[in-house]
Amino acid sequence: MSPHLRYQGRTTAALQKLLDGQTTEGARVVRRAKGFSDHNVISALVRTGWLEPRASGPRGGTRWFTTSTGAAAAAVA
Repeated sequence: MSPHLRYQGRTTAALQKLLDGQTTEGARVVRRAKGFSDHNVISALVRTGWLEPRASGPRGGTRWFTTSTGAAAAAVA
C-alpha cells in the first residue's frame, strides 16, 4: 500500500518529502518539539521504493533522494 500524497485536497508530509528528495540537497528527517518526527513518513516512502538513502558526508549523515518511481508518483499527485 502506498502512502497518501493528498488528503482532502491538501498535500501531505509524504508528498513534501518526495518533492524535497528531488532537490540537490535531498530530504532529511525533521525533529520537532514534543517528540514529533518525520522519520515514520520517510520510512514508509523507503519501503515503497519511492525514496532511497544516500550518505551525505564523511561523518555518516544520511539524506533521502527520490527514485524514478517516486518522481512519477509525485508528478501524478
